[in-house]
Amino acid sequence: MPHRVVLTALFLIAFSSPPDGRAETPRQFRVWATSCAHVPADIRRGRESLAKVIRQSEGLEEGAPAFDWDIMIDAGDVSAHQTPPGDRDGRELIRQYRAMTKHRREQVYNVPGNHDAPYYDHGPGSWFRKWGDPLGENAVFSGVDPKRRPFPVEGTWERYSFQAGNILFLMLSDRNDAPTPVGRGHSKEGNSGGYPPGAVTRDTFNWWKQQVLDNQDKIIITMHHHALRDTTTASGYGEGNPNYHGSTGGAEGSSYLYFIIEKDDPDDFQYTKDAHVFEDFLDTFHKEQGRGAIDFWVAGHTHVKSPDDDFGGKTISETRWGANFLQVAGLTRYHGGSTPLSRVLTFTDGCDQVKADVYLHEAWYEDNPVGWYAPASKTFSLRNKFAAPAPIEPLPPFPEEAEVYDGPYERPELSQPLRKAGPSPDLTTRWDKEKGGTLHLEALLEEDADDRIDSKPVLVTESPAGTGHAAKFDGTQRLRVGRVDMEDWTDLTVSAWINTTEKTTQMRVASKDRIGKPGLFMLLYRSGAWIMQAWDDQVGAWCAASWRSAAINDGGWHSLVGVVDSRQAKVLLYVDGELKAEAPWTAKTLDDSDETDLAVGADSGEGQFGHTFQGMIHDVHLYPLALTPEQIKANFDRRGCPTPAAANEPAP
Repeated sequence: MPHRVVLTALFLIAFSSPPDGRAETPRQFRVWATSCAHVPADIRRGRESLAKVIRQSEGLEEGAPAFDWDIMIDAGDVSAHQTPPGDRDGRELIRQYRAMTKHRREQVYNVPGNHDAPYYDHGPGSWFRKWGDPLGENAVFSGVDPKRRPFPVEGTWERYSFQAGNILFLMLSDRNDAPTPVGRGHSKEGNSGGYPPGAVTRDTFNWWKQQVLDNQDKIIITMHHHALRDTTTASGYGEGNPNYHGSTGGAEGSSYLYFIIEKDDPDDFQYTKDAHVFEDFLDTFHKEQGRGAIDFWVAGHTHVKSPDDDFGGKTISETRWGANFLQVAGLTRYHGGSTPLSRVLTFTDGCDQVKADVYLHEAWYEDNPVGWYAPASKTFSLRNKFAAPAPIEPLPPFPEEAEVYDGPYERPELSQPLRKAGPSPDLTTRWDKEKGGTLHLEALLEEDADDRIDSKPVLVTESPAGTGHAAKFDGTQRLRVGRVDMEDWTDLTVSAWINTTEKTTQMRVASKDRIGKPGLFMLLYRSGAWIMQAWDDQVGAWCAASWRSAAINDGGWHSLVGVVDSRQAKVLLYVDGELKAEAPWTAKTLDDSDETDLAVGADSGEGQFGHTFQGMIHDVHLYPLALTPEQIKANFDRRGCPTPAAANEPAP
């Protein structure tokens, strides 16, 4: 053999093999799957639900193991409100994305969740298109420059695809920007609520189906905010409400992709509920072809209580119809309560298996530290071997033209001005602290001849029984009742008769809570809904029983009763003697740690107060127990008249 050939062969051997003689390690590609950051809900309580987990991944949080990721796919609900998000929420979202130092904004691929939707007359997907912006249409706001995408996007904001190696990602938007009951409706309706059932258009389904059929030679990952029916935790019919989701739009389908929008023209709106078109397609394909049509369906929406949550006999990792299903929600701590977690999928070049790991972002679950939760890790088979893309070139985290938002999260302007509060006497003196019962507010007002009660309402000769008195509030008044220690209470009932025609402002009937700081409970009207909510310290969130109706804002007398029942593990709202709404409750006792005063007709603020009531309030009762439905109905039937035996005793 000539010397030149020998030297060339030795050179190739030397530079094509590792020094230790082992084969080169196959390239890995990591997909970070996240959902439900609910940024506003957490930042209001001082927690950066998105920035924190980004810093953890990049090794910038002490005590949190760093991990590599090539792209992040996010299943939405970056907002948190019961009404559409605004620009302040978008600015905070981008501010938190700027926590990235080793990745770029364009490595994040977003779809919207139900809370990210506007009212339909504000334009389909308008807020998400500005701030989530998968197409890079608004780079100045979103920081997404389409030329900087490591894997270019094709499609529309509503449905788009991109390819990394031989993985095809099909990204589907939830269409909560639709007429009710599918979506949030028109801005003139002023609807409040998450409208949790998922929705896509028929056109989106047809597009997805064709993409799947045309790309069977690829690994296919679908992401939508919602799971498919009967796949992962609590995704069955009726399983979402009340343990995970509210009831607006349809309690039965609140935890999965429930609606198909046949025509999205608001003037000719047509839809099919419980359509299960995706499920039927996957089932039929599997039966006919003997294999799955896709590799993964990745979803969020349902905030699992833990990585081991198996409500409905389903876990966060399941296989059905030959396809794999992952639940990845959520990053939030304070919106609805959850154990903050996410998933990391590790693909290996030339391998037909993928490992799905779970990362716990807080050390709150059964004393597990921040980091990997091994019991929930799972390895899945792929329909095709993975072919890795080229490594992603490092670039600055944001394009130069993107706006920098570094200010604090701003709360929205109050619809009503705050009122200055002055000293006021203790009004709990006649209330029975052992048994509970009426607060005797009308009698105390009648006796206050020297006007010692601050900002007091006017006493009028009105009542639901036709005799007696009521307190008339004009939107500038309240009754600061005083300190009621509820720290050891396991249950609570608060009741009042109300008479109002006001429908536009937020107003409280009774509360132990200051505006802007989580307190103990509120019985209130907000954005078209009557609500009983109580702070659940086990999940660190308000648990709200909400009844969407202004039917009782009619100038007549109506009974409101809010109950916290630890035995039933529920918060309940009764209107005119009938149960109208309920929500799950996990705490053992009420959390009175902030020691706010009980107030009627506004919030409990010391120096100032707001959320003032407009109308009349009669005969407020407070009990350290949960009244039964029978007692509540009997009290309603009495129309506010005390029984001959004792005014403080609940009806038998």
